[in-house]
Amino acid sequence: ELVRAALNTVTKALEEGGILVIAVLFLFLGNVRSALIVAVTLPVSALITFIVMRIAGLSLNLMSLGGLAIAIGIMVDGSVVMVENIFRHLSEKGHSKEGRLHIILEAAKEVGRPIVFGITIIIIVFLPLFTLQGMEGKMFSPMAYTVSIALFASLILSVTLSPVLSSWFLKGGSEKDVFILRWIKRFYIPVLKRALRNRLKVVVIAVAMLLVARISIQQYPLHTQVCHVPL
Repeated sequence: ELVRAALNTVTKALEEGGILVIAVLFLFLGNVRSALIVAVTLPVSALITFIVMRIAGLSLNLMSLGGLAIAIGIMVDGSVVMVENIFRHLSEKGHSKEGRLHIILEAAKEVGRPIVFGITIIIIVFLPLFTLQGMEGKMFSPMAYTVSIALFASLILSVTLSPVLSSWFLKGGSEKDVFILRWIKRFYIPVLKRALRNRLKVVVIAVAMLLVARISIQQYPLHTQVCHVPL
């Protein structure tokens, strides 16, 4: 019953997460095909993750499945950047003499390195979890392995599958921002310009906030209570 309940919980989380991801992508990208192409990477990444875990002998448990549910929003990052850049290039150069495949190839090359660096940095963040020992290692290591494998799978798909699907189904369109992005830029761009004009102040404030957070953690450490249940 516990295993069934855990599987049902994670399955529900993946289903709801997938629906929310598609809705948010359509809301910000403003293109149904782009949203669907990006959403395809979710089940394929999950499938590759399970295959790799099977080959590596990693078990499926509540923490590992929960890690996959946590990573569902991160797994689409690379594909979002890739598909959006391809869509932009097709919109700008769709009527030029350059071939469609050449345009997509150039667009993929343009963002390929940032995507690799960005997702690799996220994977590196989970490396300390691999060094945990004892009960902490048993609890959090499966999650770290699952998230890392899922992110690596999504990285491969974002630079391979996403450009191929874009070449088949994606068409150029208007590069005009959707309403929500125009509304956000009204507030974001002035703040960004002000921050760029005062770079030193921004860095000093960021470092000060980091030090305050560090001191606060030292003064008020988190205490974990373990409940022992007799069998």
